[in-house]
Amino acid sequence: MNPKLKFHKTKIATAITLSSLIAQTPQIAVAQEQTLEEIIVTATRRDMVPSEIPFNISAITGDEIEEAHVTDMEGLMRAMPGITVADGGGRFSENNNVITIRGLNVDPSATDRRFLSDPNVSTYVGDTPVFANFVLKDVKRVEALRGPQGTLYGSGSLGGTVRFVLNEPTNEKIEGYLDTSIGRTHGSSGRNIDLNAMLNIPLSESLAVRFSAGIVDNAGIVDYANVYASDGNGVPISDAFGVAYGGPVYINNKDADTVDIDYSRAAMKWTPSDKFEASVTYMNQKGEYGGRRQTTSGPNGWGEYYDDYEIGAVINEPSSNESEFTSLEMTYDMGFATLSSSTSAYDRSYEGVSDNTGFFAAKGWLFYYGYGYMLRPAIAAERQNTEEAFVQELRLVSNGDQNLDWTIGAFYMDQEASAAQQTRARGFQEWATAVEPEGFGYGYGLYYDPSTNVTFDWSHERFYTDFAVFGEITWKLSDDVDLTLGARYFDNEDRVTSQTSFPIWGAFNPVVKDTQTDSDTLMKMNLAWRYSDSAMLYGTISEGYRRGGTNAAPVRPDEAYPNDPEWSNFGSDSVLNYEIGLKGSTNRSNYTISAFYVDWQDPQVNVATPSGAYYAVANGSEASSKGIETEFNWAVSDSTTLFGGYTFVDAELTQDLYLHDASALTTGKSELRATKGAQLPGTAKHTINIGAKNERYLDNGLLFISRIDGYYQSDVENSILNIDPDWADTLDGFDLWFASLNLLGNDWSVSLIARNLLNDRGTVATYKEEYMTSDIANGFYGTGQKDFITMPRTITLKATKKF
Repeated sequence: MNPKLKFHKTKIATAITLSSLIAQTPQIAVAQEQTLEEIIVTATRRDMVPSEIPFNISAITGDEIEEAHVTDMEGLMRAMPGITVADGGGRFSENNNVITIRGLNVDPSATDRRFLSDPNVSTYVGDTPVFANFVLKDVKRVEALRGPQGTLYGSGSLGGTVRFVLNEPTNEKIEGYLDTSIGRTHGSSGRNIDLNAMLNIPLSESLAVRFSAGIVDNAGIVDYANVYASDGNGVPISDAFGVAYGGPVYINNKDADTVDIDYSRAAMKWTPSDKFEASVTYMNQKGEYGGRRQTTSGPNGWGEYYDDYEIGAVINEPSSNESEFTSLEMTYDMGFATLSSSTSAYDRSYEGVSDNTGFFAAKGWLFYYGYGYMLRPAIAAERQNTEEAFVQELRLVSNGDQNLDWTIGAFYMDQEASAAQQTRARGFQEWATAVEPEGFGYGYGLYYDPSTNVTFDWSHERFYTDFAVFGEITWKLSDDVDLTLGARYFDNEDRVTSQTSFPIWGAFNPVVKDTQTDSDTLMKMNLAWRYSDSAMLYGTISEGYRRGGTNAAPVRPDEAYPNDPEWSNFGSDSVLNYEIGLKGSTNRSNYTISAFYVDWQDPQVNVATPSGAYYAVANGSEASSKGIETEFNWAVSDSTTLFGGYTFVDAELTQDLYLHDASALTTGKSELRATKGAQLPGTAKHTINIGAKNERYLDNGLLFISRIDGYYQSDVENSILNIDPDWADTLDGFDLWFASLNLLGNDWSVSLIARNLLNDRGTVATYKEEYMTSDIANGFYGTGQKDFITMPRTITLKATKKF
């Protein structure tokens, strides 16, 4: 057996001990006999349990989310077999949808250049297709649908769809809760504090409102060990040798990666009759992040290695974001069918600072452009991006148990998005003026303008519209066999305007404009056979699609911008998904076993142009993913439930990956970046989810719930660029254990939760030393090398009061 697939013996022993404690809680009486209850989901636009749905779907309830104290996307996705998320902390996850299903990812897991192409997995909040890493509070359930879902959902996808279903207002009674938690994370000197509240108020027999709000105040764990001391404008302070010839003053910014979030939601539901209902929802979330939750494992310029929770950046890297959306959802029962309308608008904004000094050092730009002579090189990338959209989706779903069931819908999106970056040589103006008060010039034909410190100024604006009609029809061939056919027609347009300039040299690039349009029809076929009262065999063939677009990067074939003109835009990519599965259920168990094969054509890769390193997306040739997904729930006794799953994914390039080079003299793709057979990054071949839950009543009537969850993943590749030493790396597998103890009364509960109980350190992505290096010859003694690590052990005490 491959030793990398084994858990450490000490960890297994610990897990067995914890499991035995779950099963043998003393002085408690067994609860009344109960069967395993399946979650009701609406993924197919009908109320169904997952074991009745003829494709692979996972669901988790809001109660389970609360029991495990899961508050973010990373923790949630690890509870669902076969779904992965690059774990990068609050600063990273707020601005990047990096959910991967079935290994469909070709981007380096550490990259944050994902705003030019759409994500592989679509996300919905209710019926609004929006991505935001919303705090998971007052959630009814989360549904994860594997495989393309364009015939059921307006926002199509390649890998699948994740849907967050929120609790709705109810006119049954006034109810609410207050909860608070306090905890500490290993490596931090501070505390994590959460405060949350919810209030539901019936205003009449047909009208109710629901409010929820809260804050997250988490201490940091990562020390910025050698950042420059700076003034109020971020300019590095010089030592005793002065502005012209002095070196930097270093300080240690302890526990820098703080997380401060406040969020709120207000909803109103009107039900004037049994046939009609309408709900209005507004959500807002704001986040402030003090720095990265990433650490440096390489040495600094003095040859010294950093401690476990230190990073080598020389500039602090704060960021902030705000997300909000408003939706109006209405349904009307027409008798033969139910008509649904979802009208929504959302708005997201982000801004942050990244230390690019290591990137400039690795490229040789500190020397070439003379910034190293500043003795305090500090290259800060200030980034902003925004996204706002209006979305309308209509659906008509047949009612009743008929020979033909059908769903038909229409979707329209009008989206505006922008991204910008200003790269600043902080302190350049002060230094240049001190060195040469009359004006400053430097060799290589470059003449600096000391009136600015902006070395690179880039903007990218996108206007995108998408129209689609979609639907499915299910024909009951017999009492046991159903045939489903689905289709999706789409028509989209993408208009982009971009401009790049280099103010410090007085160089400007003309505005670049481009428009891309596309239309096509996607198909789906599903056959389901209920060969017994408790089991079903199904097979699915479905197509997925992701729009193309334009990079609008400078590509003029002259000395300043020598990139191949082919870099100007990128094409759509598509998948053909084959899946066969077996589902079954009894009173005490349910299970899913599925096998899949995905043929991925023209995969989009987020990279940088060979010359100038401009943000860009390029298309590869072919990739594929095949594997097995399993999931089970088993009520082994009247009080204890086991659950989990195993997933095997073999995702690889099936053709060499060639990208455009930096020359206008060649045609086609001539730069080899990855070879056939290269494993797609970020997804482990083997993942295991396992857990146990025990519910028992104490003699005094209180309910005691104990739970343990384990997660394991084998090795992953850091990047698809397997011949590029700057990126190629194999990251070791790791396992994480979570445990919780919950004591519940009629209107209160107290919980003790441990995340990453054994404090295992997992690295899910890395910027290597070759890509983010020190450069002592040019005054840069820090390093931009960083590892994306899992959250260290966090112990939390939580209390909730309901009324």
